[in-house]
Amino acid sequence: MDDETNLEIALPHNHGAKTDRIDLGLALLAMAAPSDAKLSPAEIAAWCGCTPSLISSIEARALRRMREKVRQQFNLSRSDMADHRRFLALQFQS
Repeated sequence: MDDETNLEIALPHNHGAKTDRIDLGLALLAMAAPSDAKLSPAEIAAWCGCTPSLISSIEARALRRMREKVRQQFNLSRSDMADHRRFLALQFQS
């Protein structure tokens, strides 16, 4: 395949443009995928035009931020949060 027919577009180094592309990909995916679909980071990355590792890191960062907000909202210590996560892990194993 020569350069003229290659439809792959390189992501710009500008983080704002990359964020816009990811946001657009997620919006399109939200419209196209069934609401109960369980998608892998690779499937999400294909829609967003980025790597699966970037999707995984975005997810990890979002979960960290969410846990921190919950911890602050309920005035919990970090050890309280760790205890709750261990408790929930045990509950879901059975």
